[in-house]
Amino acid sequence: MTTLIVIQLILAIALVILVLLQGSDNEGLGLGGGTFGGMMSARGSANLLSRLTAITATLFMVMSIVLTIMASVGSDKNVLESLPSINNEDSNSEEPSIPE
Repeated sequence: MTTLIVIQLILAIALVILVLLQGSDNEGLGLGGGTFGGMMSARGSANLLSRLTAITATLFMVMSIVLTIMASVGSDKNVLESLPSINNEDSNSEEPSIPE
Protein backbone atom coordinates (compact mmCIF):
# COMPACT_ATOMS: atom_id res chain seq x y z
CA MET A 1 0.00 0.00 0.00
CA THR A 2 2.85 2.39 0.79
CA THR A 3 4.37 1.72 -2.63
CA LEU A 4 1.09 2.63 -4.31
CA ILE A 5 0.89 5.87 -2.34
CA VAL A 6 4.43 6.79 -3.40
CA ILE A 7 3.53 6.05 -7.03
CA GLN A 8 0.43 8.23 -6.64
CA LEU A 9 2.58 11.08 -5.29
CA ILE A 10 5.04 10.77 -8.19
CA LEU A 11 2.15 10.80 -10.68
CA ALA A 12 0.69 13.92 -9.04
CA ILE A 13 4.00 15.78 -9.24
CA ALA A 14 4.55 14.67 -12.84
CA LEU A 15 1.04 15.79 -13.79
CA VAL A 16 1.60 19.26 -12.32
CA ILE A 17 4.92 19.60 -14.13
CA LEU A 18 3.47 18.45 -17.45
CA VAL A 19 0.56 20.87 -17.21
CA LEU A 20 2.90 23.77 -16.41
CA LEU A 21 5.20 22.91 -19.33
CA GLN A 22 2.42 23.12 -21.89
CA GLY A 23 2.26 26.32 -23.84
CA SER A 24 -0.73 28.59 -23.88
CA ASP A 25 -1.92 31.39 -26.08
CA ASN A 26 -0.17 33.82 -23.77
CA GLU A 27 3.05 31.77 -23.57
CA GLY A 28 2.82 31.51 -19.77
CA LEU A 29 5.18 28.82 -18.53
CA GLY A 30 5.25 27.03 -21.86
CA LEU A 31 8.27 25.93 -23.82
CA GLY A 32 7.89 28.80 -26.22
CA GLY A 33 8.32 28.53 -29.94
CA GLY A 34 11.58 26.60 -29.78
CA THR A 35 12.17 22.92 -30.31
CA PHE A 36 11.88 20.18 -27.72
CA GLY A 37 15.42 18.97 -27.20
CA GLY A 38 16.33 20.12 -30.70
CA MET A 39 14.85 16.96 -32.19
CA MET A 40 11.20 17.84 -32.73
CA SER A 41 9.24 20.74 -34.12
CA ALA A 42 7.21 23.00 -31.84
CA ARG A 43 4.04 21.25 -32.97
CA GLY A 44 5.52 17.80 -32.33
CA SER A 45 6.57 18.76 -28.82
CA ALA A 46 3.08 20.08 -28.09
CA ASN A 47 1.60 16.79 -29.24
CA LEU A 48 4.09 14.84 -27.13
CA LEU A 49 3.37 16.93 -24.05
CA SER A 50 -0.39 16.62 -24.45
CA ARG A 51 -0.13 12.86 -24.91
CA LEU A 52 2.10 12.52 -21.86
CA THR A 53 -0.31 14.69 -19.86
CA ALA A 54 -3.29 12.56 -20.90
CA ILE A 55 -1.48 9.32 -20.05
CA THR A 56 -0.32 10.67 -16.68
CA ALA A 57 -3.81 11.95 -15.85
CA THR A 58 -5.33 8.57 -16.74
CA LEU A 59 -2.80 6.73 -14.58
CA PHE A 60 -3.48 9.17 -11.73
CA MET A 61 -7.23 8.52 -11.92
CA VAL A 62 -6.76 4.74 -12.07
CA MET A 63 -4.39 4.82 -9.10
CA SER A 64 -6.89 6.94 -7.14
CA ILE A 65 -9.62 4.37 -7.74
CA VAL A 66 -7.30 1.47 -6.84
CA LEU A 67 -6.22 3.16 -3.60
CA THR A 68 -9.83 3.89 -2.68
CA ILE A 69 -10.87 0.28 -3.28
CA MET A 70 -7.90 -1.07 -1.33
CA ALA A 71 -8.67 1.23 1.61
CA SER A 72 -12.31 0.17 1.74
CA VAL A 73 -11.72 -3.59 1.40
CA GLY A 74 -10.20 -4.01 4.87
CA SER A 75 -12.90 -2.02 6.64
CA ASP A 76 -16.54 -2.85 7.29
CA LYS A 77 -17.36 0.77 8.09
CA ASN A 78 -17.89 3.63 5.72
CA VAL A 79 -16.08 6.93 6.11
CA LEU A 80 -18.72 8.54 8.33
CA GLU A 81 -18.86 5.54 10.68
CA SER A 82 -15.09 5.59 11.13
CA LEU A 83 -15.14 9.15 12.52
CA PRO A 84 -15.03 9.47 16.31
CA SER A 85 -18.54 9.69 17.68
CA ILE A 86 -19.68 12.67 19.71
CA ASN A 87 -22.00 11.71 22.52
CA ASN A 88 -24.54 14.51 23.04
CA GLU A 89 -25.72 13.18 26.41
CA ASP A 90 -22.29 13.62 27.99
CA SER A 91 -21.93 17.16 26.73
CA ASN A 92 -25.40 18.16 28.01
CA SER A 93 -24.78 16.85 31.52
CA GLU A 94 -21.78 19.09 31.98
CA GLU A 95 -23.30 22.51 31.48
CA PRO A 96 -20.76 25.30 31.43
CA SER A 97 -21.00 27.68 34.33
CA ILE A 98 -21.47 31.33 33.49
CA PRO A 99 -19.46 33.67 35.71
CA GLU A 100 -21.50 36.47 37.20
